[in-house]
Amino acid sequence: MIMRLHHVVHPITKKGNLAMRREDVLKEYGMGSLPRILDTLNCFRRRYGHWPTKLIIDEDMMDALQQDCITPSGWKALTARVELRSIKGTVIAEDASGQSYEYASEFIRPENKDSSADYWIWGCEVWPSTE
Repeated sequence: MIMRLHHVVHPITKKGNLAMRREDVLKEYGMGSLPRILDTLNCFRRRYGHWPTKLIIDEDMMDALQQDCITPSGWKALTARVELRSIKGTVIAEDASGQSYEYASEFIRPENKDSSADYWIWGCEVWPSTE
């Protein structure tokens, strides 16, 4: 199932993205596998110079993110940015031309907020990735 919903009411950032607060994005249960997903998105952007259009993640990971980690408004913002698909056992970011990056537990620190996946998706820091 592909979800693309665009109605989230929050202030707009200087780049026109929806700005949310961390508590608008995360449920109180914890991060789960969200850091791996953000790292994968960050590494894709660092490698190719643009954000991916698809995120392919393990089905159980997708269920846990939606049920235990990310709020409904946070989920809507995520699915407005990337098309989510499921696969067994990995995390892959991909663009429309087929360029991809598979999670390899190599953290690449974004250069600044504008190149950080959590700011790209939600307009706020969700996982500490910038200094």
